[in-house]
Amino acid sequence: MEHTHFVSVAGLVLNDKDEVLLIDNPRRGWEYPGGMVEPGESLHDALVREIQEESGVKVETIGFVGVCKNVQKDVVNLDFVCRYVSGELTPSEESIEVRWVKKEDISKLITYPLTKIRMKNMLEGEDKVICFEFTREPFAVLSKEELPVGSLKK
Repeated sequence: MEHTHFVSVAGLVLNDKDEVLLIDNPRRGWEYPGGMVEPGESLHDALVREIQEESGVKVETIGFVGVCKNVQKDVVNLDFVCRYVSGELTPSEESIEVRWVKKEDISKLITYPLTKIRMKNMLEGEDKVICFEFTREPFAVLSKEELPVGSLKK
């Protein structure tokens, strides 16, 4: 039996005012931009492409902060922190609205349970990578682990 995992990437995008880029997804409400990695595409290229497609902005990746797995669908989600580089906020088919939001206002907008947890992890992930497994129907976190960012330098 062939077993395949699907991989998605998402980015916590920050501007020079330390605001977070959020998109209003027609199905899930307010969230960070991201999406599926296409066959043959690098993780970085997929992240930059998805963010630009959904928001109109170009970013640079500055860190890796989390990974989670939907055990019911074998989807692995990789979460990154990005810095805004250029471009105008532009909605798309996947984002009916795009805006910069102060960090303290994020929790008022995000309602989808998985998005809430991943966003919290992204915001806390400066010196660690947060890993967890979940089920979507019904939504439940099955396990969670915080791993320090490793280095071979002494």
